[in-house]
Amino acid sequence: MTTATTVAAWPLALVGTLERGGVSAAALLEAAGLEPALLGTEPGGRVPVDAMSRLWTAAERLSGDPAIGLRVGQVAQPMHLRLLGLLVQTAPTLDRVLDLVVRFQALISTSVTVSRLHRPGAEGLAIQPLPGEPVHACALDAFVAVHVKHLQRVARPGVVRDIELSRPRPTAAGLWGERLGVEVRFGAGRNVIWHDAGGLRDPLPLGDAALCRQHEQLAEQALAELDRAPPLIRTLRGLLRLRADNPPSLAELAASVNLGERSLRRHLADAGSGYRKLIEEQRAEQAADWLRRDGLPVGEVARRLGFSDASNFGKAFKRWYGVSPDRFRQDR
Repeated sequence: MTTATTVAAWPLALVGTLERGGVSAAALLEAAGLEPALLGTEPGGRVPVDAMSRLWTAAERLSGDPAIGLRVGQVAQPMHLRLLGLLVQTAPTLDRVLDLVVRFQALISTSVTVSRLHRPGAEGLAIQPLPGEPVHACALDAFVAVHVKHLQRVARPGVVRDIELSRPRPTAAGLWGERLGVEVRFGAGRNVIWHDAGGLRDPLPLGDAALCRQHEQLAEQALAELDRAPPLIRTLRGLLRLRADNPPSLAELAASVNLGERSLRRHLADAGSGYRKLIEEQRAEQAADWLRRDGLPVGEVARRLGFSDASNFGKAFKRWYGVSPDRFRQDR
């Protein structure tokens, strides 16, 4: 099983695009085994890449559009890319855009690596799926399209020179050139967006170096958090958040990530975690959220989290945070 993940806002872009074309979101998500609530309430959360690949396969079939990835990339908004979207919007130059995409691509998907290439007169942005990761060709099309669309909007004409794609030449190959507005070469063995090297340091009209630095600090924090928690753990935490007052069993969690119970236990142990630890962490997080944000009475929080009474909840809460629930709320 893959452990790579994609930010949950990205499948929202895909679902929204197909819904506008009359395709049922429910049918798409069911085909991919994704929970609608997980995407809607946690757009900054993570979904498994294998589920995302199933979503692309269903989208291609249900839409009847072999270039559906291009369509999604062209209509996606910056916030579908979360912090990376904010970064490229405020980057002062194309050179900075390329550096930021290379540095922070993992915030969008941990299934690929992104690097810069050089050839005479051109600078390339190369996207390479990691070995064994089920990255759908439409996903790569969408990455290319969202990047090209952004540069066509903010940079001078002709800044994107040509594109190489590793996918075999499709039957409707002309769609790629039409939708991207540049020459596309298929079967290239790699995926590269080539840019005119002469315009790398031209100022971009929407660039704001100071604002870009602020967003970069947030992106660094997000990347550090991503590095700390294995993708499987992040996915399971997202599933637990959906049912804070009725946590799924180990068997239900295992089924949600296409694993058997024994396999899930092994993966959790390898990550230094376990089912009970995940439940405990989620209860602590949810307790703080209900007390601080929703202002629920202590007794109600205790009841929702399954404690027999407020006293037992209070002891657990003090173990988690070092203070009583009432003091925690006062301090915040």
